[in-house]
Amino acid sequence: MEDWQELGQAVLIGLIFAFLVAKLISTIVSFRGNHLRITREDDIQEEADASGDGDSGVVKEDVGVSEDESDEGWEGIESTELDEAFSAATAFVAATAADRMAPKVSSDLQLELYGLYKIATEGPCTTPQPSAFKATARAKWNAWQKLGAMPPEEAMQKYIMIVTELYPNWAGDSNIKDKDESTPVSVSKSSDKSSMGPVFSSFVHEEESDDALKLEPIHVSAREGKTQELLSYIENGISVNMRDSEGRTPLHWAVDRGHFDAVETLICKNADVNAKDDEGQTPLHYAVVCEREAIAELLVKHKADINIRDLDDNSPRDICSFPWPFMNLPI
Repeated sequence: MEDWQELGQAVLIGLIFAFLVAKLISTIVSFRGNHLRITREDDIQEEADASGDGDSGVVKEDVGVSEDESDEGWEGIESTELDEAFSAATAFVAATAADRMAPKVSSDLQLELYGLYKIATEGPCTTPQPSAFKATARAKWNAWQKLGAMPPEEAMQKYIMIVTELYPNWAGDSNIKDKDESTPVSVSKSSDKSSMGPVFSSFVHEEESDDALKLEPIHVSAREGKTQELLSYIENGISVNMRDSEGRTPLHWAVDRGHFDAVETLICKNADVNAKDDEGQTPLHYAVVCEREAIAELLVKHKADINIRDLDDNSPRDICSFPWPFMNLPI
């Protein structure tokens, strides 16, 4: 019995000793590992410090500026440069327009420059379409309107490109200073957004003011194609043939703006299809000039006279250059 007790004690002591030895070994190994890691990190830091002190080309990260903010900064610089180049180009164009000795530029290019200028300075066209008989105003409006929602930056770039194609040395001719130079420019870089924009000839037209053109509400409704409002005015006793300050009737306005439903409504309410404005123009004259075939045919079906003459002695038949069969009836 005593032998078994001595054996048990010996085994227990051996286990305790083995546990202590294993624990000691584990502590030693862990200590050495930590020491080696700390030493290695110190070495790496010293190498990095040495490299940073010896090489001025190392780029240090700026944690205060994000990548997006950096991109926005570059975009701002590019935008400013584009604005300056565009302003210089428009100033050059304005100066060239005032120079009677400068070569003439085609009307198509002038209109294209005008449209691009308006997009760059005012954005998409939102102004009402001018009357068809105001040819210059209508042409300029079309040049602006057809560009739609073109970005202003793109309009500026195209404007500059056209000017450069016309005058490759325009930048030098306008004495635009370089960024590193202090020589002042000889032309103004300012742009007057209230004007119609610099172009190469006299393509300048201001819309009729309220003092120059007097419209009654029924004319405005016809111009905007609001048939329900037209019916309401007529039913309340307003004459369907009421004249504006230039002799136009609501039918003239509806035809001019291409509102087929409004034209049809007015005709059904006995509008005079042969009414003349102050220039002797009838709604059919307007339809032909505006190239509105369907409306012209509707007018002719309701007895519009294709041979009635205006003050310039032109009839709708005379000014019609289209193969519209209803405009070639026997006289």
